[in-house]
Amino acid sequence: MVVRDSSGARTAVRMGEIGQSLAAVLATVVLDLTAADLTGLEPDRLPGINAIWSSGTVWPSGIADRIRTSSREVGPGIFLVRHLDWA
Repeated sequence: MVVRDSSGARTAVRMGEIGQSLAAVLATVVLDLTAADLTGLEPDRLPGINAIWSSGTVWPSGIADRIRTSSREVGPGIFLVRHLDWA
């Protein structure tokens, strides 16, 4: 995405509006992490996202229990976690 405000007068306001819009869009995105191997991923790389995962998903060490307790089963062996926050 490229945003340009050549007037310079409202750039900060426009960037704030764009940031709010992007946050609203990202809140509706659901990542499919079923059977994903996430062991090499830093825990702070996906803050605030929604994800589906399965028993085959491999989480980074130290967060698997937190993910399990924050999730609900939405199908046989398929789970949903909302607003994933690993921090």
